Amino acid sequence: MTHNAPQPTETDASTDADQAQRDELARVRYQAALGVAIVAGTFCLLVGVTLAVAHLGRTSARLEESEELNTLRAAAITLPEGDARKAMLRIIRQRDLELRQDFFARRAFTKTGGYLLLAGLAAFVAGAGIAAACRRRLPMPLRADQRPAPVGAQAARWAVTALAVTLVAGGVFVIAYYGGAFETAPPDAEGPAVAIQDPPTNDEIRKHWPRFRGPDGSGHSAYANIPTAWNGKTGRNILWKAPVPLFGESSPVVWGKRIFLSGATDQQREVYCFGTADGKLLWKKPVSTPAGRMTDPPEILEDTTYACPTCATDGRFVCAIFANGDMACFDMEGHQRWVRNLGPFKNSYGYASSLSIYRNTLLVLVDQGSMAKPESYLVAIDLVTGRTAWKTERPVPGSWATPILVETGSGEQVITVGCPWVIAYNPADGKERWRTKVLDGDVAPSPVYHSGVAFATNTGSLLAAIPTHLAGEIPDGGLKWTAEDGLPDIVSPLTDGHVVLLVTTDGLLTCYAAADGKLLWEKEIDAVFMSSPGLVGDKVYLMDAKGVMRIFTTAGAYAEVARAELGERSHSSPAFLNGRIYLRSKKHLFCIGNKTD
Repeated sequence: MTHNAPQPTETDASTDADQAQRDELARVRYQAALGVAIVAGTFCLLVGVTLAVAHLGRTSARLEESEELNTLRAAAITLPEGDARKAMLRIIRQRDLELRQDFFARRAFTKTGGYLLLAGLAAFVAGAGIAAACRRRLPMPLRADQRPAPVGAQAARWAVTALAVTLVAGGVFVIAYYGGAFETAPPDAEGPAVAIQDPPTNDEIRKHWPRFRGPDGSGHSAYANIPTAWNGKTGRNILWKAPVPLFGESSPVVWGKRIFLSGATDQQREVYCFGTADGKLLWKKPVSTPAGRMTDPPEILEDTTYACPTCATDGRFVCAIFANGDMACFDMEGHQRWVRNLGPFKNSYGYASSLSIYRNTLLVLVDQGSMAKPESYLVAIDLVTGRTAWKTERPVPGSWATPILVETGSGEQVITVGCPWVIAYNPADGKERWRTKVLDGDVAPSPVYHSGVAFATNTGSLLAAIPTHLAGEIPDGGLKWTAEDGLPDIVSPLTDGHVVLLVTTDGLLTCYAAADGKLLWEKEIDAVFMSSPGLVGDKVYLMDAKGVMRIFTTAGAYAEVARAELGERSHSSPAFLNGRIYLRSKKHLFCIGNKTD
């Protein structure tokens, strides 16, 4: 009897083909995962070796212990006062700057390398894990005639190639974003090399109008010979007016014979330099977002504009910042020294804080985020290189106030405001000096300072008189006094040490005694105010949104001395110089002075 072996059916053949197909796919996955692990492992090895080499050649983490600098300083001490010692000190400053630049560059490189190494390790672990799992499930190799047509092999090769490209592209992105690739001046920076000049003294600064509301942000004029009468329509005491090419709300800053403004649209950003003699536009420079940074214009309020922050100058440089985070530094002749971008800002109403210069650094307040997730910081940027000198995180959400930089009995302080804190920092290193919790809401009014006391306020919170000689967190009992009436929402306060004046947007003026917070008087004016007041002698200069300047005294009660009209709408604050006022309207820059004809 003959027994025939069972013949494979069509179903069995189909099942074998499907199994072979699955086995082939498993091999493809294994090969792809193995390729990923090899590429990522090689990448990690290269990054690790590069970091090790950089670590071996790094600058000392403690720059003050540099043997080279200590030797130079010791040599300088032995030199007598004179040109030789000054020359040696210039060499020390130059070498110190070079060492700091090298230090921060290496630190940024190490941080970047860490991110790249973590990304590579993650890819290596994932690839190796998947390859190991696939290998355990692989069947015995099939003969060539048993293997189905290859499927997915091309896709696997593309996946490995894509990973390599992704790692390289990711590396470039991380270097750009975290490593400070856009913090330095471009290689083709305009103009000659910048000599390291000494910053101006405080006495020199007080002769000019270098930032928002003057030298220390108080709004005080150093000159008494300021005009009290003018008319923009008739030309009375209008020495000149010049058109400003692009719109903005930044206020004029003045140094010597130059006036600086910024202007912008959603696509253009420019910095302007006008001559004080006749208003001639001496130079106009565009500011372009550095390559690789976000350029989409932010959403802003109409009153904020794309050029709301006021520029800052120290007679050597002028710096500007815009709503999209673009920031640029020029020398006095208009040569661009560096450009950076700090944006995009997570700020509900657009970025509006103005700049300050402290010695050789530019101070920038970036308050953003929410109460639940604040992302704020104060940063100092080297004026010569554009690199970050120090950066301090802040526990506040978005705000629109400008810090003040003041000399106090306990040293120089940068005083900042943001819900709920008023915080003072050391401008040299960003270390916190003191803080107190007195604010609420969206903070826009800047603080002011006089005679050892800082005054900070915002609508819906308090006006607080804060002693600046204390340290740490100042409790409610440590404040000199607080008040609750007439609190402003935009306009910054004014003080002469005797009184504190508050102005609300809808025209309520409230005057307190600076010593004890006693309410002295209130005055309602039928006008809208966006400009912060200035002080000339005992006279307050307060301009409404229609360009009408009210000049009054505060002793005893509100007493109007004069009223003058610009003839155009304006939200910017005045700059007071010797015998002149510089005002920006919606369209023009005005120079006001007593005509002698």
